[in-house]
Amino acid sequence: MDTKDNLLATQARLALDDHRMAEYLGVKITTWRNWKGGQRKPPAVADRLLAVLGTVEALSPALHDQFVPR
Repeated sequence: MDTKDNLLATQARLALDDHRMAEYLGVKITTWRNWKGGQRKPPAVADRLLAVLGTVEALSPALHDQFVPR
């Protein structure tokens, strides 16, 4: 799975809209939409961030919930 697909799968799994997904990743909404729309390629660090957040989610869902925008 490439970075974009991983990002989209995470957005779907967490049921985040675009604004909340951008906040979750710590990027501007325009950056998120450029990644999502394919205008720009997400950097490799985005994969690493998702891996770290996925580990936190698996080990401590309550802690991970603190990172998910409401």
